[in-house]
Amino acid sequence: MTFSAKAKAKVSRLSRLSRLGRRPVLAAALLAGTALAAPAAQAEPAGVRAAPVPDLVCRLDAEVNFSPPLSVRVKEAEVTGHIGYLDCRSPSGAAPQLTDIVFGVNGTGRFGVFPPTFSVEGNGVGTWNTGEVGSLYFKGDLKQGSPVPERTVTSGPLAGDGINGLQIPTPRFDKITPDGVAGFGVIGQVCFWPGEKGRCTAF
Repeated sequence: MTFSAKAKAKVSRLSRLSRLGRRPVLAAALLAGTALAAPAAQAEPAGVRAAPVPDLVCRLDAEVNFSPPLSVRVKEAEVTGHIGYLDCRSPSGAAPQLTDIVFGVNGTGRFGVFPPTFSVEGNGVGTWNTGEVGSLYFKGDLKQGSPVPERTVTSGPLAGDGINGLQIPTPRFDKITPDGVAGFGVIGQVCFWPGEKGRCTAF
């Protein structure tokens, strides 16, 4: 069978139109596949929880005094002094008005011989910059670069918050006597947490 020139031209035009028609269909299919796949790629893994955010982050400036001085002969003494939380900021936004407080503290200091360890336990009461009174409980060791002693806000603003952080305690030269160590200065950073405690050094 022989096709005329006019018939050949018509077949050629139909072939081109058919190829052009397939291209938009293919492109649409590819775009649809991408749109369906995108949410799955961006979805967070199941079970991942957001990291806790503290109510306050503060600079720690404290002083504790032992009476009598602690030593190998005196392993328990009265503790007095202060714990200051200064230059506070509120990452969670729960208490931006709270910036400073100094707690007067009273409690018990202990000295352990093997290894040599100083520890403190007691309570403190102080007044926030807002005029509100707060109190706390503290317990733990005084070690270089260690976590701060366990602390809990027992009354006032942020009552129930737990406190953690990092401390650098140093025996005060004016408190080192022939009878032992009579006091420490402590600096560092603390965080107030409304529930689960996170890593304070992240803030």
